[in-house]
Amino acid sequence: MAQQLFHQASLEEERAVPAWDRGSTFGGSEEKSWWQWSGLPALSMACSLFAVALVLLKVELVVQDEGILLSFAGNSLAQQQAQQTLVNNLVEQKLKEFASEQQVVLANYAADIVTRQQDNNLQLASYILDASRQERQEDIGDFISYINDQRKDEQLEQKIKFQQLEHKIKLQTISNTSSAKTAKPANWRLEE
Repeated sequence: MAQQLFHQASLEEERAVPAWDRGSTFGGSEEKSWWQWSGLPALSMACSLFAVALVLLKVELVVQDEGILLSFAGNSLAQQQAQQTLVNNLVEQKLKEFASEQQVVLANYAADIVTRQQDNNLQLASYILDASRQERQEDIGDFISYINDQRKDEQLEQKIKFQQLEHKIKLQTISNTSSAKTAKPANWRLEE
């Protein structure tokens, strides 16, 4: 492998270095871009110092509907308290309005529940009355059918008794008529 590498290296020809101006590569033109301006670091430092001064002095820039307000530490505290009081008053007012609305809604809801409960109670009472009436009617109907059945049974018994009585009467009349035709001994009843 080493021999092959040496052989490949020997096949390569040496070439001459091209002629070019090496000095013009890094400093050839005098025109500089804006970000290469020499005053940029000083400007950056000045902006940083200004920002630190604003933080230390507690300067606030407040943008409102009326305009832009630049205030220092003492002035903004009073304004913030006034705004906080205003916000608290608005929140309390809105909470009171919401509470009154909720009370009205709750009262309406309670009234709806009471009316629904009354309707449900009336429906239940009418159902119970109807059911009890129907049960009473069925009970009365059963009682009447029982009495009618008893009367039919009694009539049937009476009819049977009448038929038996009729049969006995017929037998007696037949026996009386036949006894009159036939002579019987005086002690006939005793013999039977």
